[in-house]
Amino acid sequence: MDQQQYPAGSPEPRLEPIGETWATGVGPVKVASRSSRFRWAIAIGVVLCVALVTGAGAFVLSGAGGAAKSLTAGSAPKATIMFADLRTDLPGDQHQKLADFMSHFPGFKDRAQFDNAFDDILNRVTSSISPDLNYTSAFKSWTTGELSIAVTSMGGIDMSNAMMPSALPTGDVVMPSIKTTPESGVVIVSLKDRAAGEAWVTAEVAKTGLTFTAQDYAGTKLYVAQKAATERLTAAYAFTDRVLLLGTADAVKAGLDAPAKGSLADNANYQAATSSLSGDAIASFYVDPQAMIKQEMSSMPAGMAISGMVGVGSMPTWVAGSVRADSDHMTVEIKMPKTAGMPSPGNKESVLASELPGSTVGVLEVHSVGKLVTDGIKTISGSATGASEKDAIKQVQDALTKIGGIDWIGDADLVLTRTGSTYGGGLVVKTPDAAGATGKKIMITNLIALAGGSMGITSADETYKGTTITMVNVPTGGSGPTIKIGIAAKGDLLVAGYGDSFVKALLDTTSSDSLATQSDYKTVMAAVGASNATYGYFNVSAVADQIGQSFTGSAAKYNLDYKPYVDHIGGAAFASIDGNTVTLRLVFTAK
Repeated sequence: MDQQQYPAGSPEPRLEPIGETWATGVGPVKVASRSSRFRWAIAIGVVLCVALVTGAGAFVLSGAGGAAKSLTAGSAPKATIMFADLRTDLPGDQHQKLADFMSHFPGFKDRAQFDNAFDDILNRVTSSISPDLNYTSAFKSWTTGELSIAVTSMGGIDMSNAMMPSALPTGDVVMPSIKTTPESGVVIVSLKDRAAGEAWVTAEVAKTGLTFTAQDYAGTKLYVAQKAATERLTAAYAFTDRVLLLGTADAVKAGLDAPAKGSLADNANYQAATSSLSGDAIASFYVDPQAMIKQEMSSMPAGMAISGMVGVGSMPTWVAGSVRADSDHMTVEIKMPKTAGMPSPGNKESVLASELPGSTVGVLEVHSVGKLVTDGIKTISGSATGASEKDAIKQVQDALTKIGGIDWIGDADLVLTRTGSTYGGGLVVKTPDAAGATGKKIMITNLIALAGGSMGITSADETYKGTTITMVNVPTGGSGPTIKIGIAAKGDLLVAGYGDSFVKALLDTTSSDSLATQSDYKTVMAAVGASNATYGYFNVSAVADQIGQSFTGSAAKYNLDYKPYVDHIGGAAFASIDGNTVTLRLVFTAK
């Protein structure tokens, strides 16, 4: 697209798609200008990050088929421990679906202008780093739109050759010699015009004042920068017919070696990870947790036996994730294989949502809490070896026995409600039956009466629509206000809330006006997965104005710069879904 020209001294440029005007005051993020010897490399990294953040829809707050295969994984070293792949080319259905999603927001209403608007986002960010850097003119012409980062070493402290502290005859202690190891990684840019890319990089390198020495390596030219005595890393870059490699010299060399000696794309863990992800994506990532831990362990002295402490084998062999656009929501998904130490709670749909007030704006629900805790204690008890560990576990078990165990706790919800400008909330627990809920309520209030007297805790009963609510008064000391907690039983539910308003709201709730009937809740839960082991829900639009005004410090500024976009955000939810492959999913909806 043609780039607008702005006269000297004119106001900061603003994105104004044809036929539509952005809200006044929405402009680029200001970044202090500074020179950088590798400003072009920094810009590429920033474009990676911006592509991810923008794709996830965060821009609106600040200004199934198989997934398309990565073009850059074949140039990433096989020993890569972290790999992030960003697709500004929006592969497969992502162009259409991201355009659908963003069309809910100002600046993207005109679908014909989506590509221009998307490019301008990247232009504004790269230009904020350096005024003469522009995404469309500097990068877009010679890249396919896929950019990735492959990390081969996290860096750290290398103690592999260190001796343990020793004492001299004089009594002085000799500490070991310790050195740090630098991090290592490479940015990989997929090419569509190698000659244009080389010309641009050559011109940019000339501006840095650095001296790069060319050498033949793996059938191409490797350019290595002279390293000052104070620098820990040696920078390098190289072009092949497919990619630009830019990073530490060792990582760039490993990337050049990858096609012949094995790449990340050949790694069995990476293949399993990527195959677990379905559909095209704007961004994806891969992590090898076991390799990271082993790398850290290899830097320790041979005499330090920490393998048992770390428990490498109990960690997943891979973790993978993606950011994907759908027409009315964005999805961030993380997957990993289940290991022996992970719980198996199973999945189920919420039965408490139909009991919670329609005024609920936030909820965290965990299913089968009693079973999870009981199974966890059994697992810990079975692995305990020391006397102190066994004694601590027995004390916990004895304490639970005194309150009738914990198996009676089914699903449990932490709830946040909003009525007008007033927030409330509490805890809702499902018990086996109505008699169980009433019995546990009496047991808890009796324990409070017995144990709380010495601390000045008092309680009194009140009746609301035939239900007894026990109000517990907890003094905070000094001149602080007394905290009032209401406790009641409704059917098979045990309820506790701040004050009596939450308890009364729950007692008033029917199946026709509950949280389960609210449109925002139904939409986001359908997207995140209604059947799950754990989920959380937050009604963004219901609380955004109040929270946003607090953060910006000015209602006028918030209403002008942010509200036009926030008004089009619906709900947000996350869910943990049990299975042989564990899934963590986060969803944001637009309206």
